[in-house]
Amino acid sequence: MPTDAQLKGLYRFSYRLTYLMLQPIHLVCIDDRTHNLYILAGNTQDIEIQITPDGEVF
Repeated sequence: MPTDAQLKGLYRFSYRLTYLMLQPIHLVCIDDRTHNLYILAGNTQDIEIQITPDGEVF
């Protein structure tokens, strides 16, 4: 289950990717090992974003 900080980050980046950058989002999942929220996006699936449980973005 994502944390509140991860959900806020997911919302921010989903908005930026789809509305501002016009890029599709292909995958959103949580890594069971690190508990990071993972987003795979972009026309060629070249945008990778990870959001830690405390909301830090990589």
